[in-house]
Amino acid sequence: MPSWSTLPLTTAVLLFAYCVSRELKRRTLGRTPPGPKGWPIVGNISDIPHSKSWLTYVEWRKIYGDIVYVEPFGSPTVILNNLEDIRELLDKRSAITASRPRMVMANELMGWDWDFVHMPHDDYWRRHRKVFHQYFQQKNIPNYYPTIRRSTANLLNQLAQSPSRFREHIKQLAAATILKLTYDHEVASENDYYVSLAHRALQGLLPVVHIGSSVVDVIPILKHIPAWFPGASFKRTAQRNAKYSSELRDVPFSQAKQKMATNTIEPCFVSDSFKKDGADEEVVKNAAGIAYLGKPDLQTASVIEFFFLAMLRYPEVQARARQEIDAVTGGNRLPDFDDRSSLPYVDLIIAELFRWRPTTPLGMHHQSQQPDTYKGYYFPAGTKALFCVPLGCTHVINCSHSIPFQDIFSEPEKFRPERFLKENAELDPRSMGGFGYGRRVCPGRYLADSSAWLAIAQVLAAFTIQPKRDTNDKDILPSLEYGGGVIM
Repeated sequence: MPSWSTLPLTTAVLLFAYCVSRELKRRTLGRTPPGPKGWPIVGNISDIPHSKSWLTYVEWRKIYGDIVYVEPFGSPTVILNNLEDIRELLDKRSAITASRPRMVMANELMGWDWDFVHMPHDDYWRRHRKVFHQYFQQKNIPNYYPTIRRSTANLLNQLAQSPSRFREHIKQLAAATILKLTYDHEVASENDYYVSLAHRALQGLLPVVHIGSSVVDVIPILKHIPAWFPGASFKRTAQRNAKYSSELRDVPFSQAKQKMATNTIEPCFVSDSFKKDGADEEVVKNAAGIAYLGKPDLQTASVIEFFFLAMLRYPEVQARARQEIDAVTGGNRLPDFDDRSSLPYVDLIIAELFRWRPTTPLGMHHQSQQPDTYKGYYFPAGTKALFCVPLGCTHVINCSHSIPFQDIFSEPEKFRPERFLKENAELDPRSMGGFGYGRRVCPGRYLADSSAWLAIAQVLAAFTIQPKRDTNDKDILPSLEYGGGVIM
């Protein structure tokens, strides 16, 4: 063991040896993409943004190009800003890029390891995905139209009675649909216990599932330090929120099982899944929990909230949509799912909502399971891939290398649904990253899309959305700013 007098020299030698070995390894295996220059040992730990990361990544793209490489504490990470690269790496090569990185804060300290969205790409994940997909796949969605209609009718009634509480009503709409379909639980009010539980759980979870959000994800050994230790606030945060992960998964599932035992349950995800041969209770419980947690209905609520914002800012869009709806319905009934093909402009509004204010400005991390090369760059096994979505937003994907439609993304801050007219339908953000890529594409996307469409179409038919006015009779328009997180 070196003496204290020789320790600085020993440390310097070790650092030098580490830097030389890393450089030699890179030269042997291939070069990595450009990116911010990191420090020895710690790499880019100080470069990783902690909030509104996409804004930093856009600036990096201007400097380093469409593929940016960072390596916080030896963890190779690429940020993808070009549609061509994203499709190649996350869609076409999804067999090796569909895994997830280790999530120390969320999974190991807060107990979200049962959430199959976080699981690595293996057989256990496939079992969860299969059970979820069988119930929420596209061909089954018409079976759930009655539930969606009831939830939407309740939204319209609530908006008529208390329009100023529209955000609470939207959240209840989304929660009511998914809780009924998953557990046969009827949401009677916006103060429903399960709605509140999901809100509490998400408040703790959403801030901790991205690179740089918690120091323990970058330096996993820190998870072993006690909560009272100076600087261990992440540990105390985890302790406060951990109880919600198990409560959210177990309590509504137990209620549904009790109803099954007394034959008082109506068909739902839990009851239908147990009817299948070889049903695994743990897998069913976990998959039900992630449906309840909100991946489909969270996006539904976010899209509808941004719809209200867009209609306040762009009354001419609202008027055109209302005219289209009245031409189909005669102005004497509400539009329904059978009318969707006759209301193309309403669909364009939803496509533009995904572009204008993406509900997921950063996709969940993918992680490669084996080494790969692309465009002359070397990606070691375990490389994390982060992509900015969806196409055409002001701060995201550069599509110039692969799609020659630059004009439709001009003036990106303006809300213009006509961008996605029929000739540009292939650029619809809902199929271009708005719900993810490859084997990790959101399996609840068809339910989310159908729920959002009916709510938006019927609100447009029944109401005029206008801003409040000040004492001088001038419109009070809400800010266009919004915060950071997984789902906006």
